[in-house]
Amino acid sequence: MSPIYRWIAAGAGLLVAGFLVWYFQAIVFYILIAAVLSLIGKPLVTLLSSIRIREWVVPKWLAAMVTLITMLVVIYVLAVSLIPVVLDKIDQLTSFNLDQLTQALAAPIARVEEYINRFLPDNNFSIREYIHTQIGPMFAAVNIGSSLASVTGWIVDLVIAIFSVSFITYFFLKDDRLFFEGVVILFPSKYEAGIKRALNSAITLLVRYFIGICIEMIIKLICIAVPLYFIGLEFDTAVVIGLIAAVLNVIPYIGPLIGAIAGCVIAMLSPVPDVPIGSVLFQMVIVFVIFQLIDNIILQPYIYSSSVKAHPLEIFIVILMAGYIAGVLGMLLAIPAYTVIRVFAKEFFNNLRVVQKLTEKI
Repeated sequence: MSPIYRWIAAGAGLLVAGFLVWYFQAIVFYILIAAVLSLIGKPLVTLLSSIRIREWVVPKWLAAMVTLITMLVVIYVLAVSLIPVVLDKIDQLTSFNLDQLTQALAAPIARVEEYINRFLPDNNFSIREYIHTQIGPMFAAVNIGSSLASVTGWIVDLVIAIFSVSFITYFFLKDDRLFFEGVVILFPSKYEAGIKRALNSAITLLVRYFIGICIEMIIKLICIAVPLYFIGLEFDTAVVIGLIAAVLNVIPYIGPLIGAIAGCVIAMLSPVPDVPIGSVLFQMVIVFVIFQLIDNIILQPYIYSSSVKAHPLEIFIVILMAGYIAGVLGMLLAIPAYTVIRVFAKEFFNNLRVVQKLTEKI
């Protein structure tokens, strides 16, 4: 076959593969989630498999089953504990009274309006009017009701997703080479040795990264929820705010800001008795700022630099580029994707100086 026909065949193959990935995107999504969960659970499987009682060794299938059950129990406990609180917040959101909020924040709002109007030619800017016209519709009960209209279909899809991901995760845990071999067969056999070396390195780095992210989320949940509880928020409310902040913290740079804003909104829905809402919000902002400094100075440099072995500035530029290309989803996937790209680049393009520089720590 001539080179031009090879290129045509390769292009056609890529188009077909891209179409299949797009058409079966839900299945691809399940497989990727299962792969991530298997990476997180891999250390526990290894630990359980090393247990020996006289001549009996814990079989791999049992270690995988125990690991999967442990992960599902943790998720179930979190869901059972938090879903009632979340539903309560949704109920409060449907009856949210903006007039009460603007009255509670009347003094600080007036000061901000006065400051802004000094620099405006017409001197009639009103934060209260902006809240009612722009933010008010977001809390309208009709919008909430319409978003909950398809809850039955959403629950069915969720059950299918949980079963599918659990089923796939079990086999990935039981046979940690299954996903590995599935990737290898996508490439020509002459590249098999290099692909296997690259995948081994990538899996090692990704295991460190995802475990580091889980540890960071747990630390943020505790460091946010505990101070908010002592501020005066109810325990359930403080935990929900901490959980939302911890989950959104996975999105680099803008995630913590969104989490802080969401936490302040939830706090306004659950005011502390006998304490002005402005004082509560001020203390919450202090809590979020202090933890973010700890996260930026201690946690993230260790997780991002040590786990994926890349310079913080390098990570920052990659995240910005990914956000420009694919928005929030791109920022979320930037570090794992960049880690895999670096490992494969070192394996197959190590003759280039730029690749040698970017991958010298791997």
